Amino acid sequence: MIANLPLFHRISGQPVIVLGFGEAAEAKRRLVERAGGQVIDDLQEGIDKGARLAFVAHDDEQSARGDTIRLRCAGLLVNATDRPELCDFTVPSILDRSPVLLAMGTGGASAGLAKALRLRLETLLPQSLGALANALGNARDRLRARWPDASDRRLAIDDALGEGGALDP
Repeated sequence: MIANLPLFHRISGQPVIVLGFGEAAEAKRRLVERAGGQVIDDLQEGIDKGARLAFVAHDDEQSARGDTIRLRCAGLLVNATDRPELCDFTVPSILDRSPVLLAMGTGGASAGLAKALRLRLETLLPQSLGALANALGNARDRLRARWPDASDRRLAIDDALGEGGALDP
């Protein structure tokens, strides 16, 4: 059994609450902006604008707990930096080969371990992986035309992407 369900949440153009000051809060703001989200730094304003996600990055334990409770009561999913017991979700270490994203998470146990894994995988996966994914997406209709049967199509793609295959990443 897995303890967390990994999801990719689309936030482009959506309000996301980020509370707090300092390095951790700034990192969350950058992450939200990188994903196209609209950073809201006021709890009530974010709720009023329909935010569904929130990041709480307070140094003070009482402030972090209080804001987490208020946000949850408003129906938001909350990540409280460095407080896994308060988190509805954790933020993985992200390997970005857009549109391919790999997320390494430890359920909040060790961000350092997740980062170390990401750094190792970055050396193995080429920068061109995103271009390959885009090309496969653009070829979807041609692939369906050539292999109308889904099983045949899956086998052909598996062979092409397999080690030594024509599209081996």
